[in-house]
Amino acid sequence: MKHFFVIGITSIALMSFISGKKPSAKTAKKQLDEFCAYVPSGQTLNEKDTVSVQGFYMSKGEVTNSQYKEFLMDLKRKGELDKLKIAEPDTTNWNTELKWNNQKYVDYYFSHPAYQNYPVVNVSKEGAELYCQWLTEKYDSISGGELKLKFRLPDHIEWLRAVRGNQMLNTYAWGGPYLRNSKGMILANFLNFGSENITKNQETGEFEITTKGIGYTFADGADVTAPSLSYWPNDFGLYNMNGNVSEMISDKDLVVGGDWRSPGYDIRNESTRAYKGSSVTVGFRVIATYVEN
Repeated sequence: MKHFFVIGITSIALMSFISGKKPSAKTAKKQLDEFCAYVPSGQTLNEKDTVSVQGFYMSKGEVTNSQYKEFLMDLKRKGELDKLKIAEPDTTNWNTELKWNNQKYVDYYFSHPAYQNYPVVNVSKEGAELYCQWLTEKYDSISGGELKLKFRLPDHIEWLRAVRGNQMLNTYAWGGPYLRNSKGMILANFLNFGSENITKNQETGEFEITTKGIGYTFADGADVTAPSLSYWPNDFGLYNMNGNVSEMISDKDLVVGGDWRSPGYDIRNESTRAYKGSSVTVGFRVIATYVEN
C-alpha cells in the first residue's frame, strides 16, 4: 500500500498562449505562482563558508512527464527535429541500467497517462537545458515580453539554499535528522533497508549492508518514482528535494539530493554523486530569475 501524501499537480499547459488570449504579465505571473515557489534572498553554507544567495523562483516539484511532453510536442510542431533528437528521453535505460526486466517502464513510464505527474527521467542535461530555453520563450510569449523571466537549471549553491529552507544546518529538507515523522510516516521516496539487511563483518567488526537472499523495498511502496508533488513541502513549498529522483545542477557534473534507489543516508541535503548522462534515477527542476533590461 502506498502511504505517501500526494497533492494535485498543475501542468504548465500555458493555456492563455494556446487559446490565443491577449498576452499579459498578470496572466504569466499567475501561472508562474502555480508552477513555482519563491525562494527569498538569504544565506546558506558552501562547505564551511557562509554565502549570500539572491532570491529566485523554483519549480515546486521535479519537471513531470506531462510538462516535458508539452515541450517535445512543441518542437515537433515547429519542425525543430535537431533539438527534438537531443531532448527525447532514452527510455531503453529502464532495461539497460537495471538488473531486472523493466519493459513495462520502457513502454509506459513516459507515455501512459498514469505517469503524467511523475518526474521525467532518462533526459540528458542538454535536453533539460533546451527545456529551460523553451520555457523562457513561452513565458515571454504569455507576458507579451513584460515579465522578463529566464528559466535555467539551478547551480549548486542555489539548490542548497532551496533545500535547506530557513535553516542552514538541517540534514533533510523537512528540517530533522529522521526519515519518518512523529506518526511513523515515511517523508521521502528512497531505498529502505531494514535490520534484516545489516550484517557484522567477523574480520573487521564493522557493520555492512547485504541484499543476498533478503528483499529490500522502496520506502512507502512507491512505484519506482513517486509523483512530483508528493509527501510534504519544505519551508519554501518545495516537494521531493530529498529522494525520488536525483536532480541536475548547472555548474557541476553532479546530481544532488539522492533518488528512489538511494538509501536514506544518500538522500541528505549534502548528498551528491557524479552525473553520467541520462538515467532512470535522474530528473531535474528549474529555477527562474528576472532579467535586467
